[in-house]
Amino acid sequence: MRRIIYVGMLAMIAGCGSDDGNEQQYTIEPQLDFVSVNFSRGAGTSTPIDTIALTFRYRDGDSDIGLSEQDQDAPYQAFNFFLENGSTLTPVPGGRVDAVYNGGISSFVLVSPGTATGKLVTLETREKPAFSELPPLLYPYSCLNYRAGNVLVAADNKNILDDSHVIGDSLTMSGKKFYILSTVDNILYSERNENALNLYVDFLVEGNNGTYTEFDFTRDLPTKVCAQGFDTRLPRLASLTPGRHTDFVFDLNIISPKEGEITYAMASSGFRDLFTGKNMKLRVVLKDRALHASNVIETPIFRVQ
Repeated sequence: MRRIIYVGMLAMIAGCGSDDGNEQQYTIEPQLDFVSVNFSRGAGTSTPIDTIALTFRYRDGDSDIGLSEQDQDAPYQAFNFFLENGSTLTPVPGGRVDAVYNGGISSFVLVSPGTATGKLVTLETREKPAFSELPPLLYPYSCLNYRAGNVLVAADNKNILDDSHVIGDSLTMSGKKFYILSTVDNILYSERNENALNLYVDFLVEGNNGTYTEFDFTRDLPTKVCAQGFDTRLPRLASLTPGRHTDFVFDLNIISPKEGEITYAMASSGFRDLFTGKNMKLRVVLKDRALHASNVIETPIFRVQ
């Protein structure tokens, strides 16, 4: 698996008991059990949307599964940007924010350097010998590592900018001024923060030699277009009452604050083009708010037909 997974040294017991009266032990790391996986064809003949529905059960002793849309600050920020200081790169968080701009609500990414010092790293930084190993502006790095437009820097943090950074405009939020970096003139180096998401789903495809290899939607599409893949955010589960809930692509069956069953419906018009007739499996990991990782589960083999 391409991600670095945190594993606790001890499986600490956080509680016991369940709503049905049976004694049940829970750990602070989420525990997953596979239930089912199903592929279903979409209706229509032009560009039908097909669905792979994954169902699993979860248990979590401290009931801290899920992230809300408001969870944009570290460690849940969407991106890490970088400051150049001598020959060193320092990561700084970049979280999504909505702000009033040009008479409407627009989405931005706010760079928050905190106490870190240096200048905001751009594509031009890789021309310096100390940073020549930064990736080029080519697929897939153009999708994964570079961002242009809708980036905010607080006026109070103008020290992370220099003459190479072009300020296109400004706006005011909560009484403070923020600079909008020009879409055309600033291509900023960044990395996606894996902790911005909490449910990770790898697509494993059988090759000619019988081994399974991960198909990464962010870098393996033959069309070489930018894609997000199917890693995603589960909502805050502890805030939901016991029973059935629908949340966009999720069907949630909450049994208690510590356990339930989740169906994740992954939809795409490209599944058949990519995977028809191939044996596949899904590999799944869940992280809680404390960044404890669950056990890894894999589905049985299924086929896209």
